[in-house]
Amino acid sequence: MAQRQRNIFKRKDGRYEARFIKNRDHNGKAIYGSVYAKTYAAVREKLETAKLSAASKTTQGTRKSIVQVLASYLEAHKILVKPSTYWVYHGYIENHIRPHFIDMRCDRLTQGAIQTFVSNKLESGLSAATVQSVFNFLKNGLGEAVSSGIFRVSFPRRSSSKVEVLTIDEQRRLEAVVAASNDINRVGIILCLYTGIRVGELCGLMWQDIDFDGKQMHVRRTMQRIKSKEDSKKTAISFLTPKSKSSQRSIPLPAFLLSILKEFKAKGMGEYILSRNGHAVEPRVMQYRFQRILKLAEIKPRSFHITRHCFSVRALENGFDIKTLSEILGHSSPVVTLKKYSHVLDEHKRKSMESLAVLYRQ
Repeated sequence: MAQRQRNIFKRKDGRYEARFIKNRDHNGKAIYGSVYAKTYAAVREKLETAKLSAASKTTQGTRKSIVQVLASYLEAHKILVKPSTYWVYHGYIENHIRPHFIDMRCDRLTQGAIQTFVSNKLESGLSAATVQSVFNFLKNGLGEAVSSGIFRVSFPRRSSSKVEVLTIDEQRRLEAVVAASNDINRVGIILCLYTGIRVGELCGLMWQDIDFDGKQMHVRRTMQRIKSKEDSKKTAISFLTPKSKSSQRSIPLPAFLLSILKEFKAKGMGEYILSRNGHAVEPRVMQYRFQRILKLAEIKPRSFHITRHCFSVRALENGFDIKTLSEILGHSSPVVTLKKYSHVLDEHKRKSMESLAVLYRQ
């Protein structure tokens, strides 16, 4: 009787399991994989196939350069990501990964090399969030080309930064200037201040997205100017689905906003809420107009995105619960909202505790 292999054994469920070395970590320690079958002969055959496959990945994939593997990964996933995301990843390769690793092969990549890369990027002034995103792309892109063990990298604990908002006085001055402005698209600023939509979502809004009877607004698309996949030197306006699945949402509209929108619609500017000569206004135009209005209101320059933060903070100050606010903002979960606006909630907790004073009787 032929001697049986020690790495093949019968399980309690009656099946045979065969273990094999599918890779090694940065210290050379074996990383095992398993195959299963109902008979000894079948599992032995599966084992030989699995070992050949593992050997092929090790000898072929790891000899390619890191940049080559990531470029192939990106091209393979081109149809699965938005054009804007594609160019973000492309920028990760060209601006961060290629200059650091140059022509380093995958089989020479170590945990220490990745840690040095992460540390250098953080020291260069790149935000921790961006470095984390580049690292995740590197990890996902290399996939099975290198051992998963070398990606055990240390990141500094990220402290949540306090978001900047306009003061109540600044917001009132801003709204006063907007109301007195002759800019036909001034309604966009008010809409963002009181719904929290992003500037790209604002520019993508069409009148068909406003349900006057149902008193709500549907966020279905976002406008972005992105690079052409064929020619990176050229850009073009694109209408894409919102940032994430949760960003496709319906937002209830209060009566005063519906009244403003009805009055604005009567002017018949076009199919888009913000339009110029019948065409949709793009985000960078709104950014420019916002800066001009801030100057008239004697407010220092801010990004248009501050309107979203103003809505969020004012909503929390006026008693919105986190789940409701999270859904209106289109966040993936209330946890995202909690992390971003935790400083507002701290003050809200203090006021809530102080309100208990009316219950105390001496």
